[in-house]
Amino acid sequence: MTHGLRGGMLMAGSNILIIDDYPQLVDFLEERLVAEGYHVTAASSGAHGLEIIGQGFAGVCLLDVRLPDIGGLDLFEEIKTLNPNIPVIFITAHATVDMAVEATRRGAFDFIAKGSDLLKRLNVSVKNAFELASMSEQLKTLKGQLSERGGFGRILTVSPKMNAILKTLDSVVNSGVTVLVEGDSGTGKELIARSIHESGSRKNGPFIAVNCAGIPETLLESEMFGYEKGAFTGANTRKQGRFEAADKGTLFLDEVGELPRSLQAKLLRVLQDHSFERVGGNETITVDVRIISATNRNLKEEVTAGNFREDLFYRLSVFPVRLPPLAARPEDIPILAQFFLQRYAKEEGKNLSGFDPTAMALLKGHPFPGNVRELENLVRHAVILAHDREITADDVRTTMGSHGVGGESSKPALDTEPGGLDDRLATLFPDADSLPTMRELQAAYLMHALSLAKGNVSRAARSLSVGRATMYRWMKGDIADD
Repeated sequence: MTHGLRGGMLMAGSNILIIDDYPQLVDFLEERLVAEGYHVTAASSGAHGLEIIGQGFAGVCLLDVRLPDIGGLDLFEEIKTLNPNIPVIFITAHATVDMAVEATRRGAFDFIAKGSDLLKRLNVSVKNAFELASMSEQLKTLKGQLSERGGFGRILTVSPKMNAILKTLDSVVNSGVTVLVEGDSGTGKELIARSIHESGSRKNGPFIAVNCAGIPETLLESEMFGYEKGAFTGANTRKQGRFEAADKGTLFLDEVGELPRSLQAKLLRVLQDHSFERVGGNETITVDVRIISATNRNLKEEVTAGNFREDLFYRLSVFPVRLPPLAARPEDIPILAQFFLQRYAKEEGKNLSGFDPTAMALLKGHPFPGNVRELENLVRHAVILAHDREITADDVRTTMGSHGVGGESSKPALDTEPGGLDDRLATLFPDADSLPTMRELQAAYLMHALSLAKGNVSRAARSLSVGRATMYRWMKGDIADD
């Protein structure tokens, strides 16, 4: 048995600390966990466990409820004070429903009763705990790197494709060349444009964004170039246009493919001469503006179809960049989902740690036609729905259903479990001597349901198809055995 920090203990992704004063159980768990590739450290008292954590332990903690020097729940609070990022899994032979609910409420990652299925449940729980810890650490590391990226620091990604694009864009931030950002809706085209602006020599100048699809064609010219007093009915004063407002800065033309042909020629002149006249005026206005444009259309096809000027296309796309859809960089889904969860959990005043594995699997399996914007909206909705410490698969399914993306169809049918209930009971209880009493069976079943529901009584009641009043009666020990 290992009673101190091993050399490998710096690897947070494989370290397990067992705090338990029952040596036979510790030996049993250590042998099997080491066989699974984990580095195991053990402590037989709360004080020794805290000493190990104080030395810099990073990993997952398995904690007994009863220790010779301190209660498990009290020790749990001290562990969280020392290192709030350590997932703690309670393992105990002295489980009660109230204790499981309280441990989960305080933020325990899991609560497992010692029994014949301990190792199976523990393996799954430990794996999930490490995945959550890894995600939190990865997000923390990425946030630390963001400030080093300058203006690109707001773009959260672990995707090699996206990082290659950002590296390429570094070469144009101080250039005056036009940049055309292509990509589907929701991929972050405006964020890229703002990042280019904020990373370069124009960062102290204005960034003016124009949604070319959001302004009526009759108003677009005056919005872009301004107008003189009396230019048309209602023009009671001279108004500055977006080009003038962007002088010495950047003008971002979003959905530039929606520009009417009548305005394309005037835009081309500005790009060539850096000058224009206000609507209803004769004075030539000269500006120093960098143009970044974006589109979710294929502008080459629009040129071929005669909807977009070829000469303007080449003026706008001196430096083209295409953003990949979220489906083409699925490795970003978990890290972005966790980022949005932390943001909106804080806004909603909720203590959410992450997503349960099934919930994350549902997100990773979704094609996200709305890309990052759709993911953000789904996570925000799920945060509002969540009642547990984690966002559950039910939260995600309900959210997807509300957003019309077929979340409920993703829910696996109950009868897809291998083997029927009779078969599973026969495996658990092969003879009369192995049968538990009804009281024992119902109590164990209740504990298991509450554990799966992370201590949420309402959710456990729904799973068992009973009322909350029945659940609370069972939790008080009112379980029939006649």
